[in-house]
Amino acid sequence: MKILLLDPPLIAPKVVWLASIGQVRLGAHLHGEWCIGVGERNTVLSKPEDMVPLLPLLEMDRVRFYGHLYKVAQDHAELAGIVQSFPEALLLRFSFESSVSDYWPMKAIDWIKAAGKVTPDVRESLSTMLNKSWVPQRLRQRVEMLVKHSE
Repeated sequence: MKILLLDPPLIAPKVVWLASIGQVRLGAHLHGEWCIGVGERNTVLSKPEDMVPLLPLLEMDRVRFYGHLYKVAQDHAELAGIVQSFPEALLLRFSFESSVSDYWPMKAIDWIKAAGKVTPDVRESLSTMLNKSWVPQRLRQRVEMLVKHSE
């Protein structure tokens, strides 16, 4: 699915839209919460299933995505905290906990490697994934390596 980083971002009354993923917009409320919008309906990103439309972000280079967030934060003082508040851990955990193939977990691992760190809640999701019977050997080895090096 095509991901478009909005530069300049679309500024609405309460939300600044930063990216579009197909028909879904990704944005930040001016008071710090992240949300997605489809048509006139906006949903605050607060639970794992909210992350479904954001999985294609994992296909984008993490450095490029965060570079966009940093640029927007520099250009718009009211969004100074957006980089730190992006729910990356929720996105990564969802990719590990909900997948039934290795595609999204492998993309999520690429993001983790680009970040250079594994948070405790993501490490827990990685460890849990090792117990799933569908996990292919290639993915299992990458997960084991991440878990081992994050302790």
